[in-house]
Amino acid sequence: MIRQLLCWTLSLLLTSLAWAAPSQVQTYFEDLKSLRADFIQRVYDERSRVIQSASGRMLMQKPGKFRWDYQAPAEQIVVADGDRLWAYDVDLAQVTVRKLDKALSSTPLALLSGEAPLEETFNIGGARNQDGLSWYELTPKQSQPEFRLLRVAFKGELLVSLELEDGFGQRTRLDFQKLERNPTLDPTALQFEPPPGVDVVGDAG
Repeated sequence: MIRQLLCWTLSLLLTSLAWAAPSQVQTYFEDLKSLRADFIQRVYDERSRVIQSASGRMLMQKPGKFRWDYQAPAEQIVVADGDRLWAYDVDLAQVTVRKLDKALSSTPLALLSGEAPLEETFNIGGARNQDGLSWYELTPKQSQPEFRLLRVAFKGELLVSLELEDGFGQRTRLDFQKLERNPTLDPTALQFEPPPGVDVVGDAG
C-alpha cells in the first residue's frame, strides 16, 4: 500500500483538532462531525520530488470511523468501523483486518486521540501564507518516532490540504477536492464485509 497508514492517521486526526489553540484551525474543526471529499495523495522525498502518488475518495465520521477508496494507481479500500481497520486489496483478493487501536498504536493517532487537550502536546504556530494558502504548523513537544511536523492548509475558510513530515524530511500530503463539511453519510459506507472468496488475514471476530 502507498503509505496509507499516514493517510488513515490524517483522517482520524480530523476528529481531534477541535482541541487546537484559538485560531482558524480551532474555528474550523470545533464543530466538525463528518467529511466527504475527493483526494490526491503524494509522497515527497527529502528533495521535494514526488516518489508516490494516489487518488480516490474519502469519508470521515466521528468518532473513529473513516473510509478511503483508492481508485488509482491500484484499487484498494480501507475502512475503519470504530472497532476494526479493514484493508482490502482488490487485485490480490485479500483483506487484512486488525483492531483499530493496535493498527494505529505506533502512529500520531495514539498521541492525537488522547484525552489531553492538543495544545498540551503540540506547539501550534500561527498562519503562514504561501501560494494563496494559510498554513498552520503543529509541532510535537516531545520527539515522536513517526513524524516531526503536521501542517494544515486553508484557502479562505476552506480546508484544502493536510501534510505530515517525518524525521527524514519525507512528506505525505493530501490535497482535497469537492470537500463537504458535515454531510450526512450513509452508515453502511463506514462498515465492511469481506467479499465472498477473498482471503481474510487477521482478527475479524
